[in-house]
Amino acid sequence: MPVIGEINHRQLGRVVVSARPNSRRATARWRNGLVNLNVPRELGLPDINRLLDDFAPRLLACRPTLRYSSPSRLSFPGVDFVIARQSVAPSRILAKAALPVCSLEIGADLDIESGTTTRMISTLLCRMARKTAPQILLPRARQLAARIGRNPAGWTISTGFRTLGTCSCRGLISLSYVLVFLPQELRDYIVFHELAHLSEMNHSPRFHSLLDSYLGGREAELVARLRGYQWPVLRR
Repeated sequence: MPVIGEINHRQLGRVVVSARPNSRRATARWRNGLVNLNVPRELGLPDINRLLDDFAPRLLACRPTLRYSSPSRLSFPGVDFVIARQSVAPSRILAKAALPVCSLEIGADLDIESGTTTRMISTLLCRMARKTAPQILLPRARQLAARIGRNPAGWTISTGFRTLGTCSCRGLISLSYVLVFLPQELRDYIVFHELAHLSEMNHSPRFHSLLDSYLGGREAELVARLRGYQWPVLRR
């Protein structure tokens, strides 16, 4: 999708505007802390600003409120992300992905509360999660599959951010690396959800009955928890 560029909106700040060929409808959502607006190709700047004025109340109501602090520690099963300050490279963020502790050192010249630094920290946390995800997620996934007597064709780690898991018709299960940022029970819910698809490739009552049995009758509870979960990174 061609990018028109960035504009500054009086309420929303920096907005990334992209052209959508052959479309008459505009859409807007938050991505990496910025509003991304998709518009028909022929739309001019005055019309774009009017659209943003219309979208602003809804977008501001769901604006990401993610903030980081230093020193701090984000703890998840199998990995801790430690955020600290450093003066060796004052204008940079130094990251090291290792288990069981990944480190993120913020340069002394960077304002940790600024939107730009927040996006940088979020991006680096995601990169470290992607690197460590196979070691963190796959052993537990295989353990859960064995517990219920299922044997998928294989396991992979995906780079998807919105789709947390998939199961192909061939029985290959893919788990998003962002599961690293979930507590264990919610990780397990995603894994069991995909394992249930080995039997039911749909979301029918039979699927939910099977999944609920895997989860000890807690499917509705875990779905609600996942929907209300406060992610420690900006979801794209």
